[in-house]
Amino acid sequence: MPAPQLSRRQVTIADLTDALATALNAAPGASRTLVIASGPGTGKSHILRELLDTLPTLTGPRLDGTVCTLRRAEADDLSWRRPYAVAAALLDHDIPTTVPDDFADDLYARVDDLCARGPLVLALDDAHHADAASLDLFTRLTGAARDLPLVLILTRRHLPNRQSLTRLLSLPGVREWDVPPMSPAELIALAAGALHATPGAGVEEVLERSGGNPMHALSLLRSLRQTGDLHVQDGVATVDPDGVATVHDGIKEVIGSHLALLDPTARELTQKLAVWGGPATLTEIAALDGSPPAALVGAAQTTIDAGVVGTGPGDTLHFTHDLYADVTYERLAPALRTVLHQAVADHPAARRTAQIVAHHTIAAGTDADRSAAAVTAARLELDYAPAVAVELLDTLPADVTASKNLRLMHLNLATALTHTGQFTRAAQVAEDGLAHATTVEEIADLHQVLLFAVITKGDTKRARDLIDQTLALPIDDDTITELEDLRRYVGIMEGAEPVPREPFFDLSEVETRPLSGVIAESLRRMLLGDLNESLRLILIASRRDADDGARGDNSSSGANIWVPLVEQYAHGAGPAADLLRSVTGLRANRGADWMIAYHEFIQGGIELDLGRVSDAAASFDAGLERVATADMGWTSLAVGGRIHAAILSGDLADAASRIDEWNTGGLPDQLGIPVIDATAVQLLEATRKLRPAAAAAMSVWIRAHEHGAFMWMPEFGIECVRIGLRAGDTALLRRIVTDLDDQPYPQADWAARDVDLIRAIVATMLSGADPMTVVTVGRATAAAHDTAGFQIGRARALEESACAAAMAGDKALARGIAHETLALTQSMGTVTISERLCSRLRPHGLRLTPGATRTRPQTGWESLTRTERTIAELVGEGCNGPEIAELLHISTRTVQTHVSHALTKLGMRTRVELAAFVAGR
Repeated sequence: MPAPQLSRRQVTIADLTDALATALNAAPGASRTLVIASGPGTGKSHILRELLDTLPTLTGPRLDGTVCTLRRAEADDLSWRRPYAVAAALLDHDIPTTVPDDFADDLYARVDDLCARGPLVLALDDAHHADAASLDLFTRLTGAARDLPLVLILTRRHLPNRQSLTRLLSLPGVREWDVPPMSPAELIALAAGALHATPGAGVEEVLERSGGNPMHALSLLRSLRQTGDLHVQDGVATVDPDGVATVHDGIKEVIGSHLALLDPTARELTQKLAVWGGPATLTEIAALDGSPPAALVGAAQTTIDAGVVGTGPGDTLHFTHDLYADVTYERLAPALRTVLHQAVADHPAARRTAQIVAHHTIAAGTDADRSAAAVTAARLELDYAPAVAVELLDTLPADVTASKNLRLMHLNLATALTHTGQFTRAAQVAEDGLAHATTVEEIADLHQVLLFAVITKGDTKRARDLIDQTLALPIDDDTITELEDLRRYVGIMEGAEPVPREPFFDLSEVETRPLSGVIAESLRRMLLGDLNESLRLILIASRRDADDGARGDNSSSGANIWVPLVEQYAHGAGPAADLLRSVTGLRANRGADWMIAYHEFIQGGIELDLGRVSDAAASFDAGLERVATADMGWTSLAVGGRIHAAILSGDLADAASRIDEWNTGGLPDQLGIPVIDATAVQLLEATRKLRPAAAAAMSVWIRAHEHGAFMWMPEFGIECVRIGLRAGDTALLRRIVTDLDDQPYPQADWAARDVDLIRAIVATMLSGADPMTVVTVGRATAAAHDTAGFQIGRARALEESACAAAMAGDKALARGIAHETLALTQSMGTVTISERLCSRLRPHGLRLTPGATRTRPQTGWESLTRTERTIAELVGEGCNGPEIAELLHISTRTVQTHVSHALTKLGMRTRVELAAFVAGR
């Protein structure tokens, strides 16, 4: 007998169950954030409960003894006005009286600790009501779930449209299901369970009016029972024909009819509860008009008997479904709403929370000045949760936003948003403030914040327009100089024009010049290759930035982003790592969290130079996760580094996908360096498309030379010469040597060695020079790169030495250098270099296997990278994620990635296992 066909709703629920099981079992590529979405009354909460009830069967017994931990919370209409309330309830974490700026990190660390013990499921019902701070935390956790035994499950309505929730839903790894309506058979089963009777005449016709919405169907049945049109006799439920004809099609109309049948005192109680906005005790409700709580007992019991209100923890009352609250509030006369909102705002219980007072005062709408004062008080409490403050401001009517205090609040809020990396919203808030600004000082201050936000977003056209608009104002000479320097900084960053050869200012002015000008001049010199002077200038900018912070200036020029990068080009990866640690400490002291992503990028670049390809990918990914939700535009160098890491490790499909994604994004090339196009050249070579690679290399090389990115050209030149050599493109080889004569400043030692090696290779090919010269120069170049910590550069130089020795006919020497190179490339995990070297040596009679010299196994303790091993040892010492991050000067997110990699290589599931294993060693 064939199995009965499943309804659309049952198929969806089965798919959800399968997705949850897949996520819990850490299947590769599984979505770890599951979202159940639909309109009101469709049964999302019921589906969530059923889904969570299956957890024991989905997880099953575990050999490691761990169990799946479930945490669940439900947001209500007041939740979005209480920062972190939902997240704190979900994680059983108290919210301190004075909430610190890093409270989100405390909650994140709490999740990290829970996941250290075993799989964790966090379920949030009615996420559309959750506060923005909790939703922002969920956004961070969505990224972390890729490396933690963590699954997030949310239910939501499609409206209201919450910016924080929209940002979360747009992330990779999030999968959403729309709940289909119930089938006729499912509605009949629902009715039978609700009525404790078999549905008979008229019932099916009534249920059809619900459109498959279970809440609508149940409300119809309750309404008919209240009107006496529904009868149950001998276990069969029937509906009078007149009753069928009078039922409403709209769910809110049905619920309204149901509520209208309550007696007046019960209706009044529901009205007060709806305006209150969340669970409340009888004492709290009674205090709104001075009634004794005992007088409300009968009304409360009536609403409970009617199924409209339920009881909860702390003797609180709450609506059994938020539709009852919605309909009650919508049908309350505006004048009565005003009275009740003001009464709640004046209630002692509400007055303990400034955000609640502000909400009800604004909703009352009786006094703009009072509303402005309430919002100002709330803002003072919201420095730690700017996203919540934004949503509070979004509710303000025009007469309130005209207040002087709120004009200043736009400036303060926009500044706070930039500090947390929310640049799109910061720009919007600043622009809103400009619409109400009345003085030159206000306009100039808001323009400054707006400029910072749009520049960080990479919107350079808008930035130049804003600079021109501000210059048109009656401003002083110092401001004019600052804006002109900022224009130069924007120009350097976007790289649309060649790097100027002339200084932006006399260096004797460096201590008095605006910081944007000092940074711009430092970057100009870095690009041209004047690295020592560039480093001197950026260190001055960093020191001045720190001095401003010590004097209480909460802004930041971003100078500390560039310090380790300039040092990396000037003196190598080791010194750069030391400087990065110091500026990371400064960032923490300044509260400039928006810099975290950029410091992750620099860490990734350092790791890549050091040959720690896996570690580099982890750092790049952690930084890119952060910028994905902050809409930062200056990411090309980081994306290029991540693509390079993918190519080196042999993941060519991933590299191609990232290149395609970048090319559709429309973001600028940071500093004008065509790094993404350079990785496309490398990808062509890795896929053995040598002639197209040579043609593309010529195009990228010409762009870099004409732009003036001289500090980058020696490194890319080695790649171009190798490709030109393999493709037989003599024009490319000649062009590279000619352009290297145009270097305006002496190169750093490692870069100068690259130039020497390039010239030796080209001379061998074009002039018949002795290939053994390449061997000698290549070995010297490799040594210089080793000293600077550039292991990728060292491998490239050794590769050219091995190939040159083979060309010279010295197979023994070629084999020896090749084995040295393969040992290095295998230790780094640079599969592409290993395979390329063996391929290039094969025509010379040397047949080597890329993995023949493998020094690191794929599994077990010896398979761990140095960073993974260090972190594993710290886990063994009892350190948690945030403590490890602080010790190693990396983010908790990067620690999680390394721990995940270590667990995979060791065949383990939890950090508890890892700690025991390390302790046992």
